Amino acid sequence: MQFHAQFFAKRAAAVLCLTLATCLMTVGCAPDNRPTLATVRGTVTLDGHPLANATVRFTPAGPGRTSQGSTGSDGCYQLFYLRNIIGANPGKHAVRITTATEDNNGRELLPACYHAKSVLEATVPRGTTLINFDLRSDAS
Repeated sequence: MQFHAQFFAKRAAAVLCLTLATCLMTVGCAPDNRPTLATVRGTVTLDGHPLANATVRFTPAGPGRTSQGSTGSDGCYQLFYLRNIIGANPGKHAVRITTATEDNNGRELLPACYHAKSVLEATVPRGTTLINFDLRSDAS
């Protein structure tokens, strides 16, 4: 009788381990639940000149995560959905562009209509798109 109890205990342990391993493999191979993203690039200018070191944020009108990017010295930006994932949700977005950073002690070079009280909007189509912003320092 003791032999049968040990046999069934070992068998139950083996089945439990196999079940656990299968569950872990299934979770590890689960499909990615991120939405299909669009690639968004563009150029930001201020009074006709490239705007360097600005942060560009696209916030979806519906559900979804904000995407953002930074402009280089040439005013060009590319949006990132996450730190190392390029893209933005397709659809309508509110856009905010700011130059205030920790590096410049929060000094903002742009009128509030581009950031705190932004009037900027953009529609992101599926695929790859170019969205430029021509800003004016005298805007209100």
